[in-house]
Amino acid sequence: MEKNKTGKYFKYAIGEIVLVVIGILIALSINNWSETQKNKQQELVTLENILQDLQNDKIGLKNIIERRTSKSTSAEIMLSYYDGVKIDALTDYYFNWTNVLYWEAHYPRNIAFKELVNSGNVSIIKNANIRNSLLDNNTSYEKLFIIREHMYDDYALYLYNPYSGIIDYGDGIKVWSNPNIKIELSEEDVNEALKNKTIKNGFTLASFNNILLKEQLIKILNTVDLTINLIEKQINK
Repeated sequence: MEKNKTGKYFKYAIGEIVLVVIGILIALSINNWSETQKNKQQELVTLENILQDLQNDKIGLKNIIERRTSKSTSAEIMLSYYDGVKIDALTDYYFNWTNVLYWEAHYPRNIAFKELVNSGNVSIIKNANIRNSLLDNNTSYEKLFIIREHMYDDYALYLYNPYSGIIDYGDGIKVWSNPNIKIELSEEDVNEALKNKTIKNGFTLASFNNILLKEQLIKILNTVDLTINLIEKQINK
């Protein structure tokens, strides 16, 4: 200090502090960049898994939509018999009867997104359109399950229970599996079933509910298609 070096030491100290601060800022910047890249990679992997689930789900949706269409058609044919239309062959009655009563249900392939929801990490998907589309799809499936549950109750009350003491289920399954099969079918059982108003009401509800489920499934399929397109664009960026 006696040699007037105070200013020089002070400047040196300030320079050291500045260098340390710059070093810290660079380290933080590198760390943030690294964390951002890690999150992007994690998001990419998640989106690819969700995309695979959606593509599989799309196949299942198309199949069940086709089956719901077939069931509603068979239910309408069965109703026509109850309204006086002549049954050309007993196999027609047995086939359409079994086609309606055979219970089929589609369950979504949404493992990756469900895990994301359960972990509370939905925010990892940065694209709001993708995120909202996936959430909308979940909501649509919840509505579908409610309709389907109600439909099963109707089947049990109006079709399964009344038919169980009238028609031989084994014969129906054989005809449904092979419409050209040659087996002896009971015209007496069919005539008894045709007199049952509960069963007729069951086919009315089956037609209505299968159409309702079909419409809900088509809505879900459209959302799935939209989400697939959004995810593919995001992945290919």
